[in-house]
Amino acid sequence: MEYTLEYEAAQKLAVTAAKVLQPRSPIRTRELFAGRWNELTTVANSVAEVGLHALIYGERGVGKTSLSNVIAPTIWAYDDTDPPAPNPKLRLVIKAVTSSGDDFAALWEKLFKEVLWRDDKPTSGFLPGPKPAVNILQAYGLQQQSLTVDTVRRVLTSLPEGVFIIDEFDRAAPETSREFTDLIKALSDLAVDVTIVLVGVADTVDKLIADHASIGRQLVQVHLPRMLADELRGILTYAEKSLPVKFNDEASDLIIKTSQGLPHYTHLIGLESIRHAALKRYSSQITRMDVFEALKTAVKHAEQSTAAKYAKATHSAQKDALYKQIILACAITATKSMDSMGYFNPAALGPTLGKILNRAVTVATFNNHLSDFMHAKRGSVLEREGQARSYRYRFQDPLLVPYVFMHSLATGLITDKELLKMLV
Repeated sequence: MEYTLEYEAAQKLAVTAAKVLQPRSPIRTRELFAGRWNELTTVANSVAEVGLHALIYGERGVGKTSLSNVIAPTIWAYDDTDPPAPNPKLRLVIKAVTSSGDDFAALWEKLFKEVLWRDDKPTSGFLPGPKPAVNILQAYGLQQQSLTVDTVRRVLTSLPEGVFIIDEFDRAAPETSREFTDLIKALSDLAVDVTIVLVGVADTVDKLIADHASIGRQLVQVHLPRMLADELRGILTYAEKSLPVKFNDEASDLIIKTSQGLPHYTHLIGLESIRHAALKRYSSQITRMDVFEALKTAVKHAEQSTAAKYAKATHSAQKDALYKQIILACAITATKSMDSMGYFNPAALGPTLGKILNRAVTVATFNNHLSDFMHAKRGSVLEREGQARSYRYRFQDPLLVPYVFMHSLATGLITDKELLKMLV
């Protein structure tokens, strides 16, 4: 296969790659959504069964919002008939994003304002034609009322087969989860053909919705763990099918390891790797060198909050301070850990840190630093579980791990060859 690109083809590839690999916004179409098929099917099946609702939860950065964005087209595909109907009816699917402190009434006001009422039928989106459309709140005269659980239940009863998705539910006011529990129980008990899908950052269901045991049979719990290597590889495979590119094995493995199970970084590093290969080498084959250059570039595009956490964790007025080296060792150890929740054993930290410092180290070299990384003065970048002498650590924000690699390469703390050798 010929990988050399002409100037115009290289420029075009650098632009079109961003239509396939989309790190800066959640995926919105099924065609671009690689992986998570089992979870997506589980949600779609819950919509099809009256009385079931869904809760999607997991760490930040694992793709929850992207999953919620493709629920609608997936449901519509499931609803389609065989042979296809001439004018298929699309199920009403409405989504709202929680703002910090939103209560039960505020969330349902957001959702109901998206439901337009025309000709005694609910719909959504902009509608052409001379007849004015009003939203549900206006149609039911609820603009001046605070929406209660019972009021919302009555409105939802008039919206058969509706699906209401609430993203970033963890940002809602504390008491909100209990009201949603009451609403889901009422809808299920009365067999109302409406589905509520809650989406939020949490390690466990307990942290997201109160008294969930009381609606255990009515709530399908969909945990989104970090993506497996094969699922991340599927993102790159889709890019190869959609674009005239080829990731060699070394480049593909490096992107997957660096991504730490987070699809956002697979998209980001993959995109920047393609652009480097196309614009700097006029090639459609992505190599290890393109990936390392992409990591350096990606530092500039990282979220400001992630960069600020790294700066707070590693800042020191002392030139011989080891915070940057130790957090790099933590990131490498976490990457090599087989734990699905990202925990690593501090005993494995010593050999890696020794390679970074090029000298022998003991637990005393980094033990205090691990404690510091757990406290606010260092941004609380690490969290710990277990008992003394058997502690395990992980990064509180999983997005920080790839950023540590990016920043370390960009500042010369470690070379690409050294990092690759430690990661494999």
